[in-house]
Amino acid sequence: MMERLKQIILLFFIFTLANLGSLNTVWAQHSQLQKNLQEINLQVDKNQALLELSQLIKSPAINAADKVAILQQQGKVFFTLHQYNQGIVVVQQAKEIAIQEKLPSLAAQANKMLGILLYYKGELKPALKAYQTSLAYYDDNQGSDVNTYAIERANLLNNIALVYTSLGQPNLALVNYQLAGPLYARYGNETDKVDVRYNIAVLHISLKRFDSAIDMLKVIIKKRQQFKDGHGVATARAGLGVAYKDSGQFELGKENILAALEYFQQHGYKHDIASQLHNMSEIYNDTFDIEQAMFYGKQALAVSKAVGHQKAYAGSLQSLAKAAFYSGEVRLAAQYIERSIAVGKKIDYQVLLTENLAISALINASQQKFSQALVQQKKYQNRYLQASNSLLNDKLAEFESVQLNQKIVDLEQRRKLQNLQSAKIKQQRNIIILVLVLILVVVFFIYRRYLEKRLTQELEFRVKQRTRELEDLTDELAQANQVKSQFLANMSHEIRTPLTAIVGHAEAIIYGDTDTDKDKIQEDIAVIHGNSLHLLELINDILDLSRIEANKFELEIQPLNIAELIQDLADTFTDQAQQKNLKFTIEHQLSLPFIIQVDSLRLKQILLNLCANAIKFTQKGQVILTITWQHEQLTFTVSDTGIGLSKDHLAQIFEIFTQADNSISRRFGGSGLGLSLSNQLAKLMAGNIAVTSTLGKGSQFCLTLPCQHVNDTSNAIDDVPPVEIADLSFSGKILLAEDHDDNRRLITRLLTSLGLDVIVASNGKEAVQLCLEHQPKLILLDIQMPEMDGVEAYKTLRALGCHQPIYALTANAMSHEVSQYLAVGFTGHLKKPIERKNFIATLAKYFTTDSQGESPGQGLTASEVINKAEQSLSQVDLSDLIVEFKCNLNNDKRELQRYSDNDEIEKLAYLAHRLAGAAQMFGFAELNQAAQELELIIKRELVADKPDQLLISDLTHCLVDEIYLIEQQ
Repeated sequence: MMERLKQIILLFFIFTLANLGSLNTVWAQHSQLQKNLQEINLQVDKNQALLELSQLIKSPAINAADKVAILQQQGKVFFTLHQYNQGIVVVQQAKEIAIQEKLPSLAAQANKMLGILLYYKGELKPALKAYQTSLAYYDDNQGSDVNTYAIERANLLNNIALVYTSLGQPNLALVNYQLAGPLYARYGNETDKVDVRYNIAVLHISLKRFDSAIDMLKVIIKKRQQFKDGHGVATARAGLGVAYKDSGQFELGKENILAALEYFQQHGYKHDIASQLHNMSEIYNDTFDIEQAMFYGKQALAVSKAVGHQKAYAGSLQSLAKAAFYSGEVRLAAQYIERSIAVGKKIDYQVLLTENLAISALINASQQKFSQALVQQKKYQNRYLQASNSLLNDKLAEFESVQLNQKIVDLEQRRKLQNLQSAKIKQQRNIIILVLVLILVVVFFIYRRYLEKRLTQELEFRVKQRTRELEDLTDELAQANQVKSQFLANMSHEIRTPLTAIVGHAEAIIYGDTDTDKDKIQEDIAVIHGNSLHLLELINDILDLSRIEANKFELEIQPLNIAELIQDLADTFTDQAQQKNLKFTIEHQLSLPFIIQVDSLRLKQILLNLCANAIKFTQKGQVILTITWQHEQLTFTVSDTGIGLSKDHLAQIFEIFTQADNSISRRFGGSGLGLSLSNQLAKLMAGNIAVTSTLGKGSQFCLTLPCQHVNDTSNAIDDVPPVEIADLSFSGKILLAEDHDDNRRLITRLLTSLGLDVIVASNGKEAVQLCLEHQPKLILLDIQMPEMDGVEAYKTLRALGCHQPIYALTANAMSHEVSQYLAVGFTGHLKKPIERKNFIATLAKYFTTDSQGESPGQGLTASEVINKAEQSLSQVDLSDLIVEFKCNLNNDKRELQRYSDNDEIEKLAYLAHRLAGAAQMFGFAELNQAAQELELIIKRELVADKPDQLLISDLTHCLVDEIYLIEQQ
């Protein structure tokens, strides 16, 4: 048994010796490889070093780990030679081998080297990803001992912060510096601490905190001079030069950058040479020395391109663009800036791209590309505001406060030491200090007593004052609540009363409770229609008030014949007054026709409110409307012999939802909106409503309105000569340009029914050709058309000598849009859908009428001509066009779906515009609203950097659903 045990021990001893020999062989091989790598690294001729590394990697004795080490060494040599692309290739190979052979530590080292190469090449985001991957390994393997990989982690955090600074994200850079700082402070040497302080100084430069950056860099330069770190000193001086340059101290900036450039050129640091040549070009651009800026910019461009320094390359292109722009070579500047933008986008150089937006805006403005310039200026503004985010300042303040707290702690410790040293001296003064303290305490308590008494009195006064204010506020709230309750009660009555009539008569018709007599049904329908109009008027008043309060109310100024206004008011109120046995009179001394420039709809709305109130609140006597013209002002005075107003009620006559008292609402009805709305409308029109009243005797409302009297009435519709016909029609040629087929057919039919010879065109280019060929008397141009829009067509016609009147025919009827068309030179503007009175009145200005009647003494006024023509249009059968429009909607639906699927939002907007106009023309209000909403949203989203495709898609589907509903009908 003992013999067998001895044999086992002997075999174990032999096996152990064999393993130790194998390990010794492996160690010897690894030691020899490290020695070879060190020798190769010390070679001055880096190309020879690459050759030796290539031969070494072919050795059959090396393993996977050795191969990774050799490839990483090749990457470092390529980095020294500024051959970043080749370095990236070999380090990527090293990384793949390490991952394949499950060597995570070597893979982390390869990722770090890969990040360095990518950073110097200018590919910032890939570099960031490589650094973060490497850091993740060290974070996961640091174990319980924080010292494990501490310096590796600190270096990677420092590199990540540099990338974030270059990406224009200083807040994230600051976070990483905060993480790296404690690691360097505890485990790093003095060089590491100075390096991180240098990087923080660079961050301060990017944050435009130049003073603090300059102070930090001066200290860093002294430290690196002590370390005899020539390259570090040159780098710090370069940073100091940039800080001086950006703060406007150009001579100091030039001095430091040239010193750094000289050092880099002497030692062949081409990457740094490219950066400093670019900085010199920027200094000369800032001082408007264009020749020197060009000289250094071109040198920087050549060097950065040779070494693959893409950040410096993009920056040099920007500097050359500035210099070219300053020298007036705008086209060359545009070429340089386009190349700079392309490189900046490739490497995601956000700071440069933001600056390029401003430069591009200037270049485009110089080339009269104003729309592009405005878009780029807007983008620049948005990015600049983002860069000025207050969160960054908060984080920086937090970071600086940590450092400040540390300084405070140091100062506190020093102070304590000084206190200990001066303890003996203070002991001698204790008695004197004690006496002084006692005196101060007594004085303090006396003063405190006095202060407490004074503060108590002041507090009591403020409490009383605040109590009075709260009481007043409570009264105001109670009054407001009472007004609200009164308004809700009035609205409930005002809405329910017509609704009751509408529902009642509608149910009677639906369930057959009414007589089958057609006249009786017509009476019920008339009741429904009248009450519906009353509800519409009430809702319109509320909406008008809300638009005025939101400052979104627009006036439409146009010619108005006071004679027509007088006639309309007389027709409206004479019968109403007679039903109450009242006399309604309109008095004036105006020479008719009397034409003024005013918003006729709103003027009539005010006068209708004033006259209606006068008749409503007058039980006997008369209502008189007096109109006078004096000092470029029209004065409308409405006098009545009604119930009148007391002084208290007169003070709140124009308050919203207010009537004299609840009994007024119960006796006479009304919502309390009319006078408030009328007063606000008058103010919008630069006018005023004054009131005088005596309780029980009557009231007088005086509207004063400044306006322009049109002396030349040649353009007024009343100037159409009287005709002596029973049936009339116009004669002459008219050109209609409209891109939508259904709209074109509808308007053509209306014009043809009036006797006109209509020439139709589907786009602006065709309209120009047909106009020159046929010479029509009047031209109607749609604004948005393919090939050539209406504005361009107008300009082309005028340039070709066309002098005929040209009207803009479009659904864009907002006042500012109409003003734009008139500013271009259009003779006038016609809305879509067609407003028949204005449409006929416009035609009557330019076309003569043909007589077909047999009554020679029958003369028609202008208003009668318009009414007769309008009657003629009302008899035109459009049913086939409506059916055809519905059929064509199927094609539009397919186009909408196709454009939406292909994200062709500009075509989608154009189709939505066409659909909105056509739907409005044919009376499909819901389809018009859906199309208008889609067009508006697309126009808004096109201005944004990233349009909201989901919102556009949802609105498109809503429009398609609306078309589907119409098809089902």
